[in-house]
Amino acid sequence: MWFKRLADGLAPSLTRRVLLALLLAFALIWLVLVGREYQESRSSESRRQVLWRVADLISVALSPGRMERNRQALETADRLFNASRRINVASKVEVDYPGDLLISARTRQGERIYASPGVPTIALPARDLNKGVVQLRGKAYRVAERLYPAGYLTVFEQVIPDEEVLPFLTKQYIAPLAISFSLVLLPLWLAISRGLLPLRRLADYLNRRASDDFSPLSMRLPYRELKPIVQALDQLLRRSRDSIARERAIVQDAAHEMCTPLAVISTQAHALVREEDAEARQQNLAALEQALARHSHLVQQLLRLAALEKGEGERPQMVDLVEVARNALIGLSPRAEAKGMELELDSPDGLPVNLAQISFLSILDNLLSNAVAYGRAGGRIRVRLAVIGERVELEVADDGPGIALEDRPHLFERFYRGKAVSAPGSGLGLAIVWQAAHAQGGRVQLKEGLEGRGVAFCVSLPLSRPV
Repeated sequence: MWFKRLADGLAPSLTRRVLLALLLAFALIWLVLVGREYQESRSSESRRQVLWRVADLISVALSPGRMERNRQALETADRLFNASRRINVASKVEVDYPGDLLISARTRQGERIYASPGVPTIALPARDLNKGVVQLRGKAYRVAERLYPAGYLTVFEQVIPDEEVLPFLTKQYIAPLAISFSLVLLPLWLAISRGLLPLRRLADYLNRRASDDFSPLSMRLPYRELKPIVQALDQLLRRSRDSIARERAIVQDAAHEMCTPLAVISTQAHALVREEDAEARQQNLAALEQALARHSHLVQQLLRLAALEKGEGERPQMVDLVEVARNALIGLSPRAEAKGMELELDSPDGLPVNLAQISFLSILDNLLSNAVAYGRAGGRIRVRLAVIGERVELEVADDGPGIALEDRPHLFERFYRGKAVSAPGSGLGLAIVWQAAHAQGGRVQLKEGLEGRGVAFCVSLPLSRPV
C-alpha cells in the first residue's frame, strides 16, 4: 500500500508542473534582478550618478551664510542616509548595505562646514576627483563633488568587493521574492485544484457508467477548454457503438450463412453413414465435399475481411501485375470453360509496379470469381490493366445480366446478395474488394460493362501506400 502511494506521489502531476514553472519564473526574476544590480554596482559611472543625486538632495537644505544650520543639516543627512543603508525606512526591513556613505562640505573659501568621521579636512586634489576614486582609511571610495551656493559638497561611497556584493544582493531580493511567491502560490493552487474538479467528476461519472452504455455523455463541463474532451469522448463512444453494432451484425450474418453449409454437411454425413448403395454414397460424398469447400471458402473470406478491417495489410513490393493477372485467369479458366465463357486480358506485356501484392490479388480474385459466378453462359470477361500517373487502374468487365439499380447502393455491404441472384455465394466478395482497395488508399467505381451490357468494376490504387 505504501509503495503504491509513493508511486502515485511521484507520478507526473499537472499541479506540480505549474507550481514548479512558477517557482522557476520567480528564480529567473531573482537572477535578473541580482545580475542587474551587480552590473550597476560594478559600474563606477553609474554609482557616481547616484552620488551626484545624493549631493543634489542634500544641497537643497543648505543656505549661504548659515554655518551652524548647514552643519546640523549635514549631520542629520549623514545619519539618515547611512541609517537607510542599514534598514529600509518604508518597510522596516533590515538591509545592511555593505560599506559607508561619507559626506564632506566646505565653503568657497575652503573653510570646513562638516565632514563625516575619517574624511580629510583638506580639499581633495582635482586629479582624484576626476578619477572618481580616492583612498580613505585604507579603503577605496567613489567620490562625487557638487558646487552649491554655500560652497562645495562632496559625497563618498565605499567600493564594495565582489565577495560582499553578491551575498548582499542575494539577501536583499530573496526575502521579497519568497513572500511574493507565497502570496501567489495559494490562489494559484486553489485555482488549479478547482479547475481540475470537473475532470475528477468526469472520471467518476465514466467509472459509474455500465460497460455496455455507449450513449452520449450527459455531463456538461463549465470551462470552455474542457468541452473538446467531452466532444472527443462522445465521438469515441459513437464510433465504439457503431463498431460493436457492426461486429454484432457480422456475427449474426456469419452464423446465418454458416448454418446452410453446416446443415448440408451434417445431412450428407448422416446419409453417407447410412447409405449402402455405392453410387448413392459417391453422390453423398461429392455433396459433402462441396459443402465443406463452401464452408472453408466462407471462413477464409471472413478471416480476410477481418484482417483488412484491422489494417493488417502487407508492405508494398515490386510485382508484375500482368503476370499476377495471367495466373489468376489461368486458375479461373476451368470454371469459365464450364460455362463457355471467354476470358480476355488487355494490358502491356509487363507492368512491374510497387504495390501490395496480396491485397491486389484478393481484389482481382474476388472480382473475377463474381464475374464467372454471376455472368451469363457463353459470355465474355475482360481484365484491363494500366498505369495512369501515380495510380494503377484495374478493370474487370463482363457482358452479363448486370446489377439492378436498387441493389447497387448495397453492393459492398457484407453478406448482401441481390434479390435476383440465384448463384451460390457468401456475399463477402465485394466487401473484401472495397475494404482491400480503401486499405491501400484506393477507390472502387461501378461502370457499364462490355458493349453496353453487364457491369464493370474499376479499381484505382496508388503505386505505394500513402504516408
